Amino acid sequence: TSAPEAVVSTQSTGSEMLSCSRLLARQGVCTGVRALAKPIQLTSYIHTTHVERDETTASGALVEAAKGMRVIPTRGQAAKEQLYAFIQDLCKQNLGENGARYFPFALGLFSTIGFCNVTNLLPYVEMPTQIIGCTVAMSTTLIAGLTIKCIAKHKLDFASFFFPSGAPVGLAPLLVPVETISFFSRAISLGVRLGANLTAGHMILHIISDFGAQMLASGSVAGGIGGVLCTAALFPICILEMAVAVVQAYVFCMLTTMYLNDAHHLH
Repeated sequence: TSAPEAVVSTQSTGSEMLSCSRLLARQGVCTGVRALAKPIQLTSYIHTTHVERDETTASGALVEAAKGMRVIPTRGQAAKEQLYAFIQDLCKQNLGENGARYFPFALGLFSTIGFCNVTNLLPYVEMPTQIIGCTVAMSTTLIAGLTIKCIAKHKLDFASFFFPSGAPVGLAPLLVPVETISFFSRAISLGVRLGANLTAGHMILHIISDFGAQMLASGSVAGGIGGVLCTAALFPICILEMAVAVVQAYVFCMLTTMYLNDAHHLH
């Protein structure tokens, strides 16, 4: 039997996004038992969006990542589908009906930041997310883009960000400066939160490892015991740092999708 082809219609805007294996099983495109283990031949359609095969675009990267997908998933495919479903749920929760539209962006953002954060844990490797200046530049670019998008969509209604509806007019001299600072501080807080958490973890690892090395170099029994304890403490701290790296990527992506929702609905 020939490998099945998956074609997802873009006409139904209310259709639910599904993982590749569940989607194929539901549509019944499998022609036999042996076909289940064969790679899926994808067309230019992926889920609810018509995309091109340009690998430099977010949608094109999704098409490339979907090559070789099987109805009975391998371990690697199962991991990709779990990541896919995780970001899909995040977009649905924070963006509602606009979630499918920004899914490729959110997936790329989470994957890139998560990869950089975890790679930062390797010796002699320094990725951009460890440099606070780079993270602030990235967050500032995101907030600037969202602000431009919000102004283009809502025009003068964008000013409602700085004066909550229902608030007394007499409080305007107080509320407007506070809300203005709160809005534009997102650009700083989003980047500093990411860079500072990673930098703090690396500093802890550096201090403990340096302290342990000095104790081992002392040559005394107490120093040797202390050095061994410091060395042993590095393992759980590295595990914790890996968890922090993934969590910070999730927090950055979650806040970005929330700010996207604010730009759409002026919340």
